[in-house]
Parts: sequence; C-alpha cells; structure tokens
Amino acid sequence: MFDRPIPMNTEALYPDDLNTLRAVFDAMCQEFAVLPDSAAANSIARELVRLFQTGMTEAAMLMIAVRARWQGDWKLEGSSAA
Repeated sequence: MFDRPIPMNTEALYPDDLNTLRAVFDAMCQEFAVLPDSAAANSIARELVRLFQTGMTEAAMLMIAVRARWQGDWKLEGSSAA
C-alpha cells in the first residue's frame, strides 16, 4: 500500500508529488461538484496532503480515501466539508 517510506510532516513535497496531489484534487472537486476555491475544496486539499504525508502516495488510494471521507463526514455536514 505504501510505495515509499513514511515521510515526516516537515519533509518537502516534490514536483511529482504536487502533480499527483493536484490531479487528485481536481478529480475530486469535479466528482463532488465543488468549486476549487471553496471551503469544501480547502478541506479536500488538507485531507489529501495529510494522507500523502502519512505515506498514501498513490492517486487511486488517495481518491478512495477522500471519497470515503466525503461520504462519511463531509456529506453528512451538508456537503460543507468544514
């Protein structure tokens, strides 16, 4: 499941990391019909970075985790993703 050592929160994100995070962020915003500059989008971005920093670096796994969070926590809060 983890394709590299678990990074510390202080480790830098590299261009390939940012490309992966951006692609997943864009896909999730589109899937959830969320505007990229909204509070919901900020929550998605924060969750993606948090997951990435714990070692979940594959796009498919990030999408699965964010979908689960959306269905579980955020959607129940009226899709505010606060």
